[in-house]
Amino acid sequence: MNNSLISRTCGVWFARCFGVALMLSLVGCEKDSFEQIDIDIATLGNSSTKPIDIERLESEIRHFCGDCHAPPPPGSIPKAGWASEVDTMFKIYEQSGRNDLSVPLKGEVIEYYRRLAPESISLPTPIEPEVNPPLEFEQTKVSLVPAIYPESPEAPPGIANLTWYDAAEHEVLEESLMLGCDMKSGVVFELKFEQQNLTFGRQVTLNNPCHSTLSDLDRDGVGEFLIADLGSFLPEDHRKGRVLWLRPSDDNSFSVEILFENVGRVTDIQTGDFNGDDQTDLIVAEFGWRDTGNVWMLTQTGIENGIPQFSKQRIDDRHGVIHVPTNDINKDGHMDFISVVSQEHETVELFLNRGDGSFRRQSIFSANSPVWGSTGIDLTDFDADGDVDILYTNGDIFDTFYIVPYHAAHLHENKGDGKWESKVLGNLPGIHRAVAGDLDNDGDQDVVCCSLISRPLEGVSTNDLDAIIWLEQTSEGEFIPHSLEKGNCNHSTVVVADFDEDGDLDIATAQFEDAAIYPRSDVSIWWNNSIIPQ
Repeated sequence: MNNSLISRTCGVWFARCFGVALMLSLVGCEKDSFEQIDIDIATLGNSSTKPIDIERLESEIRHFCGDCHAPPPPGSIPKAGWASEVDTMFKIYEQSGRNDLSVPLKGEVIEYYRRLAPESISLPTPIEPEVNPPLEFEQTKVSLVPAIYPESPEAPPGIANLTWYDAAEHEVLEESLMLGCDMKSGVVFELKFEQQNLTFGRQVTLNNPCHSTLSDLDRDGVGEFLIADLGSFLPEDHRKGRVLWLRPSDDNSFSVEILFENVGRVTDIQTGDFNGDDQTDLIVAEFGWRDTGNVWMLTQTGIENGIPQFSKQRIDDRHGVIHVPTNDINKDGHMDFISVVSQEHETVELFLNRGDGSFRRQSIFSANSPVWGSTGIDLTDFDADGDVDILYTNGDIFDTFYIVPYHAAHLHENKGDGKWESKVLGNLPGIHRAVAGDLDNDGDQDVVCCSLISRPLEGVSTNDLDAIIWLEQTSEGEFIPHSLEKGNCNHSTVVVADFDEDGDLDIATAQFEDAAIYPRSDVSIWWNNSIIPQ
C-alpha cells in the first residue's frame, strides 16, 4: 500500500472513518422512516437505567447490518464512542435508496452498543527498552529538502510507498535502487546506494502517486515503472485515478504515459500473463471511496507507437481494494492474484486463474467486524516449504480513532489444497505494514512492522507507543518483539533488504505526517551492523 496506500492513507483515513457507516449506506431507507427514528443524542444521558431487550435488538441488528457484512462487535470501541458512531451510520444510511429491510430504532441501537461496550479499552504495554538488544541498528536520516522538494520545503512529507528493486533479481535494471512515492507532493523519486552513501536519481512530479511496480511492457530490456495514481490526496468519488507508465529519460527524469484513466482512486498495479498469450497484462486495484471501486484486468492487445494497448475487464466490483499481488499460488502454471479488501468488507481473497484470464474466487480470511482495519498484505514463503504465504496487517487507526488491542501482524499460512491457517505474530497499535526477512541470520524469518497514527488521538499520547518493531523468531512460530523507535508513529511503509551489500538485512521507513518534524527525516535507513565483512 508491497506497500499500500496506504498506498491509500488519507483515502483510508476518511474512507475508514465511514467504514462502519458504509455498511448502513448500502441498506438504505425511505426519508419518512429516518425522520421517525431521529433522536437527540444529548438526551440519552442516563438511559442505561432503562430496560431494553438485548436479545431482540441483537437479532434486529444482525438482520439489518448483516445483510451486507458482519455487524460491528460492541467491544470494538469504548462506550462513549457509540452514540456518535451510530448517529453517523444512520445519517449516511438516510442517503441510501433501499427500503426492503426492517429498520431498527436508532436510539435502541445506540443503547444496545453502549450497554455491551466496555467503559474503556486498555492501551497495549509498550516494549521495554533493552540493555543488550540482539541486533544493533544505526539510523541515517535522509531529508528530501532541497533535492526533491526545492519549491515547498515546509510541506510535510506524505510518502505512501518505498519499494526496493534489486538489480541482481531484475535483469532489466542496471543498478539497484529504491523508488519512493509521495502522495501529497506528487513526487516519485529514486534513491540509490553506494555502500552507506545515498544519492538521489531520477524524479518526476505526478498527481497523487501511491505505489510503484517494476515492468518491461515494451520488452526493450530497460526497466520501467507502473505507478498507481490516486487522483486526489483526500478521498473522493471521482474519475481521476490513473495507471501511469514511467520510462527513463535522458534528463534525469521519466517520460510519462497514461495507460488507464477515468477510474476511481488507484492503489496498486501488478503484472502477469493471465491469458497465456505471452504478453504482460495488468491487475489494477481501484480503491475508490464510497461509490467507486473495482478490480480490473487490463489485457494487453498490442503496442501502437511504442505504447502498450489494453482492453479492460472488471474482476471485482467492491470498493476498498488495497493490494493485488500476483503469483501462481496453486502451481498449475497460471498466474493468480490475492486481494485484500478493506472498508466494510475486511477480507483476504484468492483469485485462481482458470487459464483463460477468468478467475475462481476463494476466501482466505474474513474478519468478524467491519471496523477490523485491514491495511495490507505481503506475499512471502514464510516457512520455507516452497509455497506462498501471506503477511497481513490490520491497524487502520482511522477506522474508529481508538487504540485497540487487536491491531496486529498476522500470518496466513498456505497449507496446500486450498487450506490456509491463520495466526497472530505480534501486536502493534496502528500497524500499517509488515514485511519478512532474516534479520539475525539464523535461518528463519523475522518480521519488521511499522505504525501509522499520524495525528493526535483524544486522551492518548503517542510518545511512548512503539513506532517500528521487529519480531524475532526464536523458534518455529514463537516471536520476541523488539522496539526500534517510539513516538514517531508516522510510517505507512517499511522495506527490508541488504542496501549496503554487507551480508545482513537493513530497514528503510518513510514519513507520512500532518506537519513536518524538524530536523527532517523524510526517509530513514536503519543499518544492520550485525555482520562485519571480512
